[in-house]
Amino acid sequence: MIKAVLLDLDNTLLHNPDRLWAAAFREQWDRCFAERYAIDGASAALRGAIHRLNGERAAYRTNAAAMLDALSLELPLARDDLSAALAGFYKGAYLCLRALTSPVAEAVELVESLLNQNLLVAIATNPLYPAAAIEERIAWAGLADYLSDFAFITHSENMHFAKPSPAYFAETVARVGVEPDEALVLGDSVVNDIAPAEAIGLHAWRVDSDNVLGGVIDHVRQLNWREAYHSRQLQYSMILPQYSGNIAALYGLLAEVKPHQWHQQPDPNEWSIMQILCHLWQSETSVHFQRLKTILAQDDPFIAAPAPPGPHIPPCHDDGYHVMRCFHDAREDTIQLLSRLAPHQWQRPARHSIFGLTNFLEMAHFTAQHDRLHITQLCQTLGKCAD
Repeated sequence: MIKAVLLDLDNTLLHNPDRLWAAAFREQWDRCFAERYAIDGASAALRGAIHRLNGERAAYRTNAAAMLDALSLELPLARDDLSAALAGFYKGAYLCLRALTSPVAEAVELVESLLNQNLLVAIATNPLYPAAAIEERIAWAGLADYLSDFAFITHSENMHFAKPSPAYFAETVARVGVEPDEALVLGDSVVNDIAPAEAIGLHAWRVDSDNVLGGVIDHVRQLNWREAYHSRQLQYSMILPQYSGNIAALYGLLAEVKPHQWHQQPDPNEWSIMQILCHLWQSETSVHFQRLKTILAQDDPFIAAPAPPGPHIPPCHDDGYHVMRCFHDAREDTIQLLSRLAPHQWQRPARHSIFGLTNFLEMAHFTAQHDRLHITQLCQTLGKCAD
């Protein structure tokens, strides 16, 4: 059943001629850096920085940080000066680009229809721009009054992947707080929206370029439309992007943790943020990874579920980021194990003390679900989750 709807922005909620926009953006960017810093052709560095977002890089670096890293290697500005230059561009020259865009007439109607059904509604735009710039674009779409209603808005400062990476959608659903098959993506692009969303198990609807949102609105007003969406068939190709996206979602949440919050418990019987991280790290090493290795090594093994940890597990360290790095390193070991598998190995059978007959793929998927369960718990502890 659908619990969340992820809305693309450009050419879904906001008319935006892609090629004209890109050319105008580069022109404004080049003019800004030429006039203020006597740097010619600065947009070439920007294109390179965007291209690197979907390359191999540290998953704990936000898109904004990764782009700043890349730009600092190409442009002759100190890092602090470059950061100030970007902020100035988005507060000034960038705003001139509004004239190229226009609101999609049905955008407000669609958002209101979804919110009135108590759905989680997120803006899932390609996170190439900072929060202030994305919020401007949402305002250009006529949706400024709904900023506080959105469950999550992706932008370069809170995301670690970009479209068309399937891990982008995995990170987004983890931050929204739903399972992939509980989310519907609405977007205009097969490459950037539909294909990568479906690749990790989300449902997707490509909007019609002639009647952009009319068909969607008719659909979501039908009785019981949410129940018509069933779980997508699990594929082994869904697992690794979910693992990476979940790690990124955790880094995104931890960036908002204040020093005094690491050991705070929202209730005496609830875990602190540090306990959540310790549980994730310990479960990865002693339960999830070992369970998968056992299924690969033995024929039809019996897998006993560990005893529930209870509400009073001791914290394993005083430094939350140290624990996160340990969990991340352990997850990378799991990813390396899974990345070497042949397709038939994902179907190796096992028997689980709770789930009964199962196989390697289902157990690997359970690990991703376990991540998301505790990501939502951590989000709730921070008070950063939508109702």
